[in-house]
Amino acid sequence: MVISGINLGRWGRDLESLSHQPSAISRKPFESLIRTVLSETNLEKLRISSVEPMDWSDELIRMMAESPRIAKHAHVPMQSGSDAVLRRMHRKYRPWHYREKIGKIRAAMPGAAIGADVMVGFPGETEAEFDETRRMIEDLPFTYLHVFTYSARPGTPAASMSNQVPVRIARERNRVLRELVSEKKLAFMRSFVGKQIEAITLNRSHESRPSSAACDCEAAVTEALTDNYLKLRLQGRHEPNRWITVQVEAVEDGVLMGRLASKHTGLIVGPPVV
Repeated sequence: MVISGINLGRWGRDLESLSHQPSAISRKPFESLIRTVLSETNLEKLRISSVEPMDWSDELIRMMAESPRIAKHAHVPMQSGSDAVLRRMHRKYRPWHYREKIGKIRAAMPGAAIGADVMVGFPGETEAEFDETRRMIEDLPFTYLHVFTYSARPGTPAASMSNQVPVRIARERNRVLRELVSEKKLAFMRSFVGKQIEAITLNRSHESRPSSAACDCEAAVTEALTDNYLKLRLQGRHEPNRWITVQVEAVEDGVLMGRLASKHTGLIVGPPVV
């Protein structure tokens, strides 16, 4: 199951005004929600969607790191690595706040996927400000990015700002960041080669081209998604919706390749977590 929403980490804070007595739930409602889901259900795996930087509390990070039932995947919107751009966007966090949160997440979960949303070409973004974003992405342990090119929407404050960035420049900045993060993602994926990792099989199997006169079972592959949000192709046909342990053998075309480990859970669950 995936918990998602707008300003997800602030879920329940609007309920504080309805409570006449302060409680642990009213003080940290989102963390309390996660604990309740884990304690009151037999849900096998919970994935937490995008959470704003300022809402990644130490308690939330610790809970995610310690519970095997929470997927090791942190999506932390960044938007820009430039303090000036963040201020023009009216974002409430600063680049140093962001760096601190990502550092804590990586320290608590060395194998977690860490992703972000980034926007290039916001009005007034100079080459120096874009370079601040590029260097921040280079420095931080991102495993993927969603890179967006700003486009003016009539009626919004940003559309009326001066110094609109030419489209060709914004698109080039987008390309630079996508190439940078593709290298980081590949390095992250390669770090799992030779290791075992948890994955859930999806409802998709197909035939692959055998490199030699291999048997039919070797030619069949099953698609899966790892606990830390990586695509995986598993040798052989396997029932969908099963959490299994996979021995990762290679990375091909941006996908992990592996086979069933000698010891795996094979636990049947509900709909796949995607």
